[in-house]
Amino acid sequence: MANNNKQSQRVTAAERRLAILELTKAGYSERAIAEMKNVSRGLVHRDLKRVLKDMAKEYSDVADDVRTMQMERYSELLSRWWPAAMRQNPDEKATKMVMDILKRISEINGVIPDKPLVNIDNRQVHINEVQGEIVFSVESANFDDDETKLIEGEVLEAK
Repeated sequence: MANNNKQSQRVTAAERRLAILELTKAGYSERAIAEMKNVSRGLVHRDLKRVLKDMAKEYSDVADDVRTMQMERYSELLSRWWPAAMRQNPDEKATKMVMDILKRISEINGVIPDKPLVNIDNRQVHINEVQGEIVFSVESANFDDDETKLIEGEVLEAK
């Protein structure tokens, strides 16, 4: 009898997770779903996370197959545009196409991160007082030593 009760609870939980998924797809917030189902918002969040994880596992083979097919297509396109992009006087359209294809290949393979891996502020601000006037310059690792840049309408000297 206890085993039958546990199985009944699993079915109920599975049904609840699917119902939560359907409500989420319909645009309801986790808070609204929790109120509708008379459960905690945390349970809704955990159930949604679990059902999405289960679906991802179930369909990962399909996603891998689609990714493989896309890679074959991109590789074929790349092989056709590559020679024109790499010749002595490269074709501008071919070069753009090659760069676009390479970006897409990187995207489907997860090579491009969602956010920068490193954030560096490579500017240094120097403030000096020269004969009663305040003078400042902005140094950047991107400027050449003898180069002058226009920043926010002001000409600043790179040092």
